[in-house]
Amino acid sequence: MIKVLIVDDQSIIRDGLEAILTTDPEITVCGHACNGLEALKLCKEHAPDVVLMDISMPEMDGIEATKAIRKRWKKTQVLVLSMYNNHEFVNELMDAGASGYVLKNTGRLELKEAITAVANGHRYLAKPVQATLEESQQAMVGSNGGERYHSLTKREKEIVKLIVKERTTVEIADVLSLSTGTIETHRKNIFHKLDVRNAAGLVKYAMERGWELT
Repeated sequence: MIKVLIVDDQSIIRDGLEAILTTDPEITVCGHACNGLEALKLCKEHAPDVVLMDISMPEMDGIEATKAIRKRWKKTQVLVLSMYNNHEFVNELMDAGASGYVLKNTGRLELKEAITAVANGHRYLAKPVQATLEESQQAMVGSNGGERYHSLTKREKEIVKLIVKERTTVEIADVLSLSTGTIETHRKNIFHKLDVRNAAGLVKYAMERGWELT
């Protein structure tokens, strides 16, 4: 039996998923939570094999919850179930430790396949999600600074501008109404894309290429 914990802030989604999963004799739903903090508590109580994780939730979002779960319970896998199919969220969740990413319009057969795959230690990306990542990687091809800056998402560009203005992570989170954990994830992605190691390197990189960051 694969023990699954459902995490979503919408009760109708939680109830619907439980109704679907309980029809499968190889899966048991050990609980459901409406935010990341509840998910951590239930992981401690039930030690699920797979956490079916939403992204946007109050108190603690799916990104921070995934990081915490993977840090504390190495055997518990996280499968993201989201309506968002953009490389920014996919990369954030996979970097946070998620083992898979499927969309909320998926069918029950694919959902079962994804749960089974991650429970057995495999990675699973829905085909539309994989296509999004491949398109993003192709857009990043190129070595000059202009192309690299163009490859950044709108949110990442906003964060670059604030970093160059010497804003701290807490200040950036406050300005953009995001969690500090999400900002740190964005910073990591930005540094990776631009191949810089820290904020000072980012400022130097931007100045050398004359980026318009005002």
